Amino acid sequence: MRVVRISVSGASGVGKSALIERIRAEAADFGVLATEVAAGQFTTDSREPSDVSVMIVDARDGVTAQARQYAASARSSGIRHIVLALNKLDLAGWDRTAFETVEAAFGEFASRFEFTTAAVIPISAVSGENIDTRSARATWYGGPTLLEHLAALHLDADLSRGPNEPQVTEQFAAHIACVSDQELLPGREYKLRLAGQELTASVTAVKYRLDIDSLHREPARTLARGEIGVCTIATHTSLTLGAQPAPPHSDRFILSDLYTDETIAAGSVDFALRRGMNIHWQPLTVTKDLRASLKAQRPCVVWFTGLSGSGKSTIANLVEGWLALHGCHTYLLDGDNVRHGLNKDLGFTAADRVENIRRVGEVARLFVDAGVVVMCSFISPFRAEREAVRSLVDEAEFIEIYVTAPLEVCEHRDPKGLYAKSRAGQLPNFTGIDSPYEAPENPDLVLDTTSAPAAELAQRVVALLQARGVVATAVKHARLTGSL
Repeated sequence: MRVVRISVSGASGVGKSALIERIRAEAADFGVLATEVAAGQFTTDSREPSDVSVMIVDARDGVTAQARQYAASARSSGIRHIVLALNKLDLAGWDRTAFETVEAAFGEFASRFEFTTAAVIPISAVSGENIDTRSARATWYGGPTLLEHLAALHLDADLSRGPNEPQVTEQFAAHIACVSDQELLPGREYKLRLAGQELTASVTAVKYRLDIDSLHREPARTLARGEIGVCTIATHTSLTLGAQPAPPHSDRFILSDLYTDETIAAGSVDFALRRGMNIHWQPLTVTKDLRASLKAQRPCVVWFTGLSGSGKSTIANLVEGWLALHGCHTYLLDGDNVRHGLNKDLGFTAADRVENIRRVGEVARLFVDAGVVVMCSFISPFRAEREAVRSLVDEAEFIEIYVTAPLEVCEHRDPKGLYAKSRAGQLPNFTGIDSPYEAPENPDLVLDTTSAPAAELAQRVVALLQARGVVATAVKHARLTGSL
């Protein structure tokens, strides 16, 4: 027998427990399972997601901000059937006007979320009126009792209606709720669990955030805990949406941290995006291997990461000078330089930093495909984005160099005056001061710039590149000088 899972939510003291007891006692025979939930639980319990949300509110309070939050959370988690159980109307003399006022307000609210069904039912959780028995004191109400409504939904074979036709795509639109203290950041890679599939995915854009009180669509670039928005999501590999026959809740998904598996957000698929179905890889005659062989080198990304003032750019510049002197085809992407053009539109918020590295990573991938040894000198404070760049190329084609120095040393050097501006409150979101830096866990090489001159440290990078076969070892005795 198909089990219909009912989530019952509401503020303290509105009668949740009494309502749940009546549903469990009267509806178990036709396959209804009722549980109490808080707003965040709609999206975090992926093992037994609900089919129907029943919100119980005090008739004297009407549709409160908390009730709207529950409804929005339910919709973003994929629940498409909602019931507003208007309790304690008996205390208001079963006033029809009070009911119709709430019904109109809730109907307008629910329509904006495109629930498949949205019902308002006047009840008394204590006496059971309009729950399992029809109220003799509300003769003006012509709708079903709560259990009659749930029984009708039980007969619906498609309670969690998702996409109508099977579609293979790599992009889709979705309602998403953030349930973590971590912001949901566009461009960052997450683990997507959807319809039994586990894929790497990223939010490509937050189209808007919903103001739960006004239902206005507000511009937003990220989503914080408790916020709900409409987003577009892209996956690394194709997935099938709306497979037939569709398993229950096949349109619901969870986004988790790639490394800690913490649930960051959850939601439901709205529809597949056609642009994700019409883009294909064009086969090319000239391959990366051929381009690399013409240059007599092995292309790779040499990624220098560390705090501002640690010495990244100085060492990267020396390494490129040595490689160029010995006939290597190289390019150096530097954090400041790309912000004059490619990333001119980006600031230094967490979302901007993620997008900054995402774009640089794609450029670096193209350089590797061209057969070039590309050096990237970026603070790149977040481990997730550095790993995302690593995933764009073959495993052996990404070499991570951690350039380190104590914060006080970097601040004392302060070659660009940035630390001073940050300390003066003129430069917010500055890494090391009021924005975090996540040091590499397993870098290929660690360079402490307080331990040796820059030229000597650059030589260690060259030695690593020679050992990895990136450049020939025939010139291993060449020395670097600061004038290169």
